[in-house]
Amino acid sequence: MATEPIPSRGFVTIATGSEHYYRLAYNLLRSYRRNGGGAWPFAIIAEEENSYTRAFDKVVLMSAPAHSYMDKLRLYECLPFDEAIFIDADCLVYGTIDDWWAYFENGPDFSCFGCAYDDLSTEKGWFRYEGMGAYREQIRFVPSFSGGIYYVRKTPAAQRVFQLAKYAAEHYRDFPFAIFHKPADEPVLAFGMAVCGCRPVDVSEVGIYVKRRDLPMDILKPAASWTYGGRSFPVKLVHWGNFGTMKAQYLLEVQRLDRDLAGRPMNPLAAKLRYLTLLRHDGLTLLKRIRLRLRLLLSTGHSTP
Repeated sequence: MATEPIPSRGFVTIATGSEHYYRLAYNLLRSYRRNGGGAWPFAIIAEEENSYTRAFDKVVLMSAPAHSYMDKLRLYECLPFDEAIFIDADCLVYGTIDDWWAYFENGPDFSCFGCAYDDLSTEKGWFRYEGMGAYREQIRFVPSFSGGIYYVRKTPAAQRVFQLAKYAAEHYRDFPFAIFHKPADEPVLAFGMAVCGCRPVDVSEVGIYVKRRDLPMDILKPAASWTYGGRSFPVKLVHWGNFGTMKAQYLLEVQRLDRDLAGRPMNPLAAKLRYLTLLRHDGLTLLKRIRLRLRLLLSTGHSTP
């Protein structure tokens, strides 16, 4: 009697374009292997093989990448496993994430960490229900989430989510999407999820922090936490955002990883001095933000979120 093959499972990230994004992906990989458990293979979807991609367990080459959020919408066609958790390259791991599979085990074939608003009149979430046209009949909730983590099974149901997301991206101005004036992966994938009935997984203990301010952290301990309402919460993964990876705290964390790999861990005093030196990058990052906003204002007449 033939046995069913065991589905392959692993983590995956995407890096295309400049060396900067490959370096981010490599930093993510190192943080996972050091702090995240390291039990599962980690793949990278990239447009070329190089010194950074060689560190990954699998490399999948993407032809003609867009060098934008659109590359995420091709995740399904490049999926290296039967079951995958995608992590944005601009993340770092601070705690065990090998247990994340259990959160998605009994859920839909495409999901993420977040919440779903069953009140369709809500002003929250990634789109406004009233303006969804013919798709309103298929929508029963409005998803809300950050696009740093996606869970995907290689099934027709998950493929349908990506097909709808690509359609929404092509017709972005036909729908009342929130926050972003131009297409981004979160609103269009939220549309696909809602139409297909794929709810986000709403768990408070998962420990993801979207970086908006400096936190007490040290990637070598590893330790990171954030305080809300007088309580301190442990953080397993920090989603820094592209601009956040140019700031002093991220650069310090990566230098800690570099020194640790070289067998020369950074002591606390050296870390403080290095952080002060790196703070000049924060000023340069702010200037880059201002220039980007000005370019967008001149080209579209809208401000960025």
